[in-house]
Amino acid sequence: MRLFLSSSGVLTIKPHWQRLHDMAGSSNKVLFINNAKDYYTLSERTADVAEKIKGFKEAGFDAKELDLRNYFDSQEDLKELIDKTSFIWASGGNEFLLRKAYAYSGFDTLILESIKADRLLYGGSSAGMMILTKTLRGCEEWDDANFIPDGYESEVLWDGLGLVDVQLVPHYKSGWADLESDALIAYYERECLEYIALRDGEVYVVDGNKKELLT
Repeated sequence: MRLFLSSSGVLTIKPHWQRLHDMAGSSNKVLFINNAKDYYTLSERTADVAEKIKGFKEAGFDAKELDLRNYFDSQEDLKELIDKTSFIWASGGNEFLLRKAYAYSGFDTLILESIKADRLLYGGSSAGMMILTKTLRGCEEWDDANFIPDGYESEVLWDGLGLVDVQLVPHYKSGWADLESDALIAYYERECLEYIALRDGEVYVVDGNKKELLT
């Protein structure tokens, strides 16, 4: 199993780009998921996707967006795509929207199989890493769990994918999300949940049986 989980986006982890390439292997192609930003307007989303493609290019990757909304009713097509993919990155935003997009498209089931079989490197930042933990409870301290953009339903999915055995807190002592990260930590401590708080620029890596925090 290979996981490369960052507090913030790929541009902020430049010291760790070589490690990311090493884990990705010979291919420099990556599909990135931006559905955690499905609350954006079309123009905001277009600009954000272009910025992410530019960031991946600077890091040495050929990136294309994988919009899971296109597969809400065509999960078999998504399976064919995933089977041909070796590196996927999920970007930050609202983790509750991202969790629904994973479920509606069947992406959650598909990647669990591929990750556990070590056919796929999963990278993610902020919401994209938090979704791999056991639960999203507490994240309502951060993001609106009840926001419903077009194409989404009202039910909140509280379970994470369970690939990481500790809760992950992004943007710790970032200077811009301190209240949110502190509130999330307070929730985990009240509920006696083990957690790791990551500063922007830090990465939590799972590489086979090895787990480490890159600072």
